[in-house]
Amino acid sequence: MGDDPHPLAPVRDGPDADGFYGWTFPGKGFNAYLGRMLSRVEGETARVRIATGPSRSNVQNMLHGGFLLGFLDQAIFVGPVAMDRLPFAGAVTLGVSTQFIGGGKLDEPLDCVVEIVRETKRLMFLRGQLEQRDHVVLTYQATLSKRSPTGG
Repeated sequence: MGDDPHPLAPVRDGPDADGFYGWTFPGKGFNAYLGRMLSRVEGETARVRIATGPSRSNVQNMLHGGFLLGFLDQAIFVGPVAMDRLPFAGAVTLGVSTQFIGGGKLDEPLDCVVEIVRETKRLMFLRGQLEQRDHVVLTYQATLSKRSPTGG
């Protein structure tokens, strides 16, 4: 949105070059732990993708629930920013309801599909799912509180 600075750049080559933009968050905080994410607008939704692997596993050798929830909390912001509906760092999470549907595999990218159900002046209501190809890992509903232009 406008001149808002954010770490978004087009992906130019590789398997995720098809319309994806790469996100790399600066600093040493939690966002840095998650690493690079990709986003792409698909009609009325956004798709946010992250790599998986052994460092994101639980004791059952599946994706860890903490990783899934941490990624989800970032993806519900990345999606609306990619859709040009929020400025970067333009909202905070008010609530998220999740349902774990199936285990996530360590050898496939994980996608978060983000749909904006309704938006008011101060709130944004979202729903979607985390998926790997055609396998649903988690479904969610979320509410974001949009920050005022003055930061309050």
